[in-house]
Amino acid sequence: MTRRRSTLTPGKALLRLLLAAVLAGTAGVTVVNVLGQPVAGPTRAYTAEFTDASGVQGDTQVRVRGLPVGKVDAVRVVRRGGQSLAEVDFRVQHRFAVTEHSRVAVRFAALTGLRYLELIDPVDAESDGPPARIVTHLPTAMTLPSLDVTTLFNGMQPVLATLSPEQINTFTDNVATLLSGDGDGVGPMLASIRTLTEFVTDRQSVIATLMNNLSALSEATGGRSRELIQLIDWANRPIDAAMQVLDEFRKSALYGPEFTGALARLLGNLGLRRGADLDDGLDRALTNFNDSIDGFKMVPVVWENIGPPSQAGDIVPCSRGPAQLPATMDVLLGGQRVVLCNP
Repeated sequence: MTRRRSTLTPGKALLRLLLAAVLAGTAGVTVVNVLGQPVAGPTRAYTAEFTDASGVQGDTQVRVRGLPVGKVDAVRVVRRGGQSLAEVDFRVQHRFAVTEHSRVAVRFAALTGLRYLELIDPVDAESDGPPARIVTHLPTAMTLPSLDVTTLFNGMQPVLATLSPEQINTFTDNVATLLSGDGDGVGPMLASIRTLTEFVTDRQSVIATLMNNLSALSEATGGRSRELIQLIDWANRPIDAAMQVLDEFRKSALYGPEFTGALARLLGNLGLRRGADLDDGLDRALTNFNDSIDGFKMVPVVWENIGPPSQAGDIVPCSRGPAQLPATMDVLLGGQRVVLCNP
């Protein structure tokens, strides 16, 4: 039994190639149409200056509270005041107006480099009425530049060396989610901080470095990052206080249950037991003290009955005094008189 081989003829190969090209072209046209979709309704043109507009390009969306209301027309580099600036031309629906109290910020659409412009505090003509004065050229004082992600990892290279690429990507995604204004990103962000400090010995230093980096990002991006810095600062306070009283924990372990247990046994052996009568103990102590005073009072009497010490060569006196013998009776030994002591 033989199997038939399926042969691919040049005609079939060309047909498949043409079909793949048509599908790719259709998908590309769809994406271009979506990205280049014109803004609905009449628009107003603005120009904004940024110190950094990384990720912003033509057809980048302009949003208000997350909803698309405009498009970026062009991005170019200009030289003003001795520094290079990114000048961005964009259009916004006529309904929303930029005033002197408004701001334009570059926000994350994805960490891959995609950004969008966000209008902060614009005047809504439908709800607020027509604005008194519209600002069409926004200087750098009215804009918030693009975020430099490398700022987040300054000084943390030893910590990042212990993490896998997946963990680093998760951490940066959580930072981007929070900085983009998503309130649900607080929990994952704190979980990522815990992962960063899980295997380090000096957690205080790592958290301090991370707080400094996030503070720098906060100055550049604004938005929810300020709340994040405040949240981490609150979490850092008990850690900082614990580091300052770290020696007290050692003392607590040293003078803990083992020490207090031995001290309790010692006090019990001294008579200070639970349920002891304090009044009875004081009476005994005072009675013993009075007896001691009475004993000291007897010292002079005893001292008076003690004779002077004997001199060298003197006969040792009897401890209970000499025996009283009859006057006519003497005990002689070797021609010398012998003194007999009381038994």
